[in-house]
Amino acid sequence: MLNVLVAEDDVMIADFIEEALISEGYEVSGIARTVPEAVRLGQLHRPDLAIIDMKLADGGLGTEIIAQLLEGPRIGVLYASGNINLIGEDADGDAYIAKPYDNTDLMLALRLVTQIVSDGVATPPFPRGFHLLREKGREGREKTELKALSRSHDLAQIATLRRQQAAIAGFGSFALRQSDLLTVLTEAAKVCAEGLDVPFCKVCQYRAEENDLLVVAGFGWKDGVIGNVVSRADESSPQGRAFITGQPAICNDLRTATNFKLPAFYGAHGIISTIDVIIKGDVQPYGVLEIDNNQQHDYDAHDINFLTGFANVLAEAVATAGRLSVLNTTIAEKDRLLDQKKVLAEELQHRVRNNMQLVYAMLSRQLEETTDAGGQRGIRSIARRVSTLAQVYDNLLGNEMTRTTDFGSYAKSLCTNIAEIQASSIRQTCTVEPLMLDLDTVTALGIVLAELVTNSYDHAFPDGTGAITVSVRAPNDATGMASLTVSDNGKGFVPEYASKRHGLGLVRRLLEQVRGTVVTTSDHGTTWSIKFPAISVEAREND
Repeated sequence: MLNVLVAEDDVMIADFIEEALISEGYEVSGIARTVPEAVRLGQLHRPDLAIIDMKLADGGLGTEIIAQLLEGPRIGVLYASGNINLIGEDADGDAYIAKPYDNTDLMLALRLVTQIVSDGVATPPFPRGFHLLREKGREGREKTELKALSRSHDLAQIATLRRQQAAIAGFGSFALRQSDLLTVLTEAAKVCAEGLDVPFCKVCQYRAEENDLLVVAGFGWKDGVIGNVVSRADESSPQGRAFITGQPAICNDLRTATNFKLPAFYGAHGIISTIDVIIKGDVQPYGVLEIDNNQQHDYDAHDINFLTGFANVLAEAVATAGRLSVLNTTIAEKDRLLDQKKVLAEELQHRVRNNMQLVYAMLSRQLEETTDAGGQRGIRSIARRVSTLAQVYDNLLGNEMTRTTDFGSYAKSLCTNIAEIQASSIRQTCTVEPLMLDLDTVTALGIVLAELVTNSYDHAFPDGTGAITVSVRAPNDATGMASLTVSDNGKGFVPEYASKRHGLGLVRRLLEQVRGTVVTTSDHGTTWSIKFPAISVEAREND
């Protein structure tokens, strides 16, 4: 039985994925909402496969998970996300499937990833929204090289390749977190030199007006080298030839290369062997990455592949730094309100995408489980949940897209809407107090409220008469705990806490998400007493 790790920031989507996996015979090693949690589960359980969302709850990216699990066994990776634009050219992984998807397509995509891990290829047909990554990813190159080396039992070369690929992955993570370009370039020179076990490395930037290559960062050089021009951007030097041709330039022994014009500091450092590869740019190349050795060495294709791969990551870091510079300049020219609107628009876009996936998953589930006799109840269930989510956005837009909303007024509106959908003679009373909460908490509690109230309508009153009471209370003591109470005077029942499929299982998962607790009593009816922390958005993010 294959073991699968799920990394998904939305608890309901994770629930649907988990059930689909179990029904297909997979074992779920765990569900994570953040990068650190996913890494911990991966190191603990060593899963065979992973289904990973790109944008996680802590603001981290799904690609960071696999980068931190490279030292373990090979994991088949399927990214399942609406943020496919965040998957970089050198992302570790095998494939992705775009949201929205149904369970059938998701399971087919996972079987294709399993095939890639075992056979190295994926055989069509592919599900809709499915794309392969390994042709352009680091993992594919690594596997091809390791297979060839394994046949010749060259374990030392295998260890070197693993170390070099880990160096590229580590540098990629560093570059993503660092905004200062010079710091990124300096770290690149250091890691690159260590990866090829040479004493020197330098990054040369092309200057169009001067038509030369300037050393802007390096490792191992004496004072005075960095900041100086190394050569013209022509074929009179190894780095110039690489820049002009766009191809790697290898010089295993400069002592025999009489056609090059070399600067004096080459002799001062005893440079004998070099490799130069181009650092790509958006319009023209950024420059050249060069490693230098003061001992003669015959470099091979593996060295070129490592240096080229490293230069590609560095090129993306340079481009990112350029985009960041433009973005920072633009943001500085905007006032506070316009900046806030931009951030909130991005948050809303992410929230809409996930909630539409919820709608899609619920519809798929209902189609699978509804029969003619129970069709009306199934349609009502879908209408209730869709309405719950829709009202979150009504409140959000009504409050001019702030990051918080009044849960009291939202709960009252939700109860009114449920009563209209039920069209029942059962009386309903809803008393609330103003209570500002962040949108994630409001969404989770709204679904909990809808489930409990509808459960009373559906099961508490066999004779069709009775009353339901809902109350929302703000914190009234130093604990900071707010309350949501749902009660009825029906026949009463004992909830099944072990259930994870519908209703009560969903309530339990959502309350865990907002750190809430629930106490249920069943005496002349049923009462759900829910306590939850009423904390601010800032406090939740810093926790």
